[in-house]
Amino acid sequence: MLKKLLKYTAAAVILAATVQATPTFANPVTNGQIDATKEQINDFETKIQQLDNRISLSMEKSRELNEKIINQQGKIEETEAEIIKAETALENHKEVYSERLKSIQLKGNQSVVTYAELLLSSGSVSEFFNRFTAISKIIESDTELLNGLNEKEQSLTDAKAQLLNQINQLKQSQVELAAEQQQIEENKKQIEKDLAAAKGTLQSQLAQQAAEQQALLAQQAAAQASQQSEQQSDISTTSTTSKTHTPPTPAAIAPPAASSASASAVIANAKQYLGVPYVWGGSTPSGFDCSGFVSYVYRSVGISLPRTSRDQQNVGTRIALNQVQPGDLVFRGLPAYHVGIYIGGGQYIHAPQTGDVVKIASFDPSKFSTASRVLR
Repeated sequence: MLKKLLKYTAAAVILAATVQATPTFANPVTNGQIDATKEQINDFETKIQQLDNRISLSMEKSRELNEKIINQQGKIEETEAEIIKAETALENHKEVYSERLKSIQLKGNQSVVTYAELLLSSGSVSEFFNRFTAISKIIESDTELLNGLNEKEQSLTDAKAQLLNQINQLKQSQVELAAEQQQIEENKKQIEKDLAAAKGTLQSQLAQQAAEQQALLAQQAAAQASQQSEQQSDISTTSTTSKTHTPPTPAAIAPPAASSASASAVIANAKQYLGVPYVWGGSTPSGFDCSGFVSYVYRSVGISLPRTSRDQQNVGTRIALNQVQPGDLVFRGLPAYHVGIYIGGGQYIHAPQTGDVVKIASFDPSKFSTASRVLR
């Protein structure tokens, strides 16, 4: 009887010590809370991808504006040269016209009077008409030429003014675009702060859940040890038989082989750039944005794709998201704001967002909008 009482006492002591050493949680973390935090993180990452896409598009637009401004400035220089030529021609002809009048005018007479005297001094009717015709042609020719030169000079001046106005409009567009970029970056910084906070919350939740699971396992082990101590005489034997077994972790599913040699080449080439940082407007191995990464990789197999994700979305054959194969393009948004390359096995490779690097991620069709097949 005494021996049995000692067994119960020892078991009770072990159980009490285990319970006291186990932390208590006033508000246990549920799987629903963790899922909600993960969904919040996904939403923040989506917003960042959308803002990154807007910045990349605005950078492309800024590049186009710069090219237009340079082109307009070149036209202005050409027009200024034409204006100088027209002004020179006008001045030269004015001098010739003036000398011609001087040669047929008497000092102090008006040109019309001089012309009249020249006509009246004709010796015959035929000479009169000949002089009249010559004088008329001279006057008509000079008038048309002077008018033409004046009109050309005016048209060139108007063209220059129009080009200057267009340049001013383009420069104003640049200013507005720069302001828009700044606002996007400020919005993005705030979302990045929210994202970091959400990730911190998720880590805290996961840590608490792990601690709760460990506490529960410890309690279960202690209870099991107590029960076994009642049935066995040796406490040490009891402790060795009360080990819990963690269910085996399922083996990772290896991605299937690429559907074609081209897909294999695309995927192999894409994986070479794992770890390359995300850079707005980047399209080289020194830094990629999402569409720059995709276009660079596909050029390696001789396929030329448009620069932006929204344009890439319209290339190839549109396919259902549940029918994607290795090498297919997968898009978020319509029009797309993000693009990646499906590599099989429920995974895709992409350049996610600023502050991140080219990486492989799980492919969830519900998070994507469309898919396209560009490989034959």
